[in-house]
Amino acid sequence: MAGKILGMPTFIFLLGISAVFVALIAALLRFSPETHSPRLFTVEELALYNGTDEGLPILLGILGSVFDVTKGKSHYGTGGGYNHFSGRDASRAFVSGNFTGDGLTDSLRGLSSSEVKSVVEWRDFYFRSYT
Repeated sequence: MAGKILGMPTFIFLLGISAVFVALIAALLRFSPETHSPRLFTVEELALYNGTDEGLPILLGILGSVFDVTKGKSHYGTGGGYNHFSGRDASRAFVSGNFTGDGLTDSLRGLSSSEVKSVVEWRDFYFRSYT
């Protein structure tokens, strides 16, 4: 019969396939990758992540961005050569070389434009290496 295009079994099969596709599309539209809001740390909170507590990651701040540098524990952990950066934002020390007292600060006040550029390049290094 020319007027009969699909038989009942074919129609039911196609209807079932269509339902599966609709369900998949609906699921994909509802799915959104998990997005994390940036975590904000107080100075006191960040200080807890300085490598002295084995149960916590080692965090380093630079220009307000915080990085988990635990994979570099031998450098950033207790006794490591870069431990003075751990648990704080010591942006200025990246270019001043002053790793004590006032040198361990996030303030860039008084730095030249080339020094600020160097701090930005350090931050970019951490984005590439620790994110």
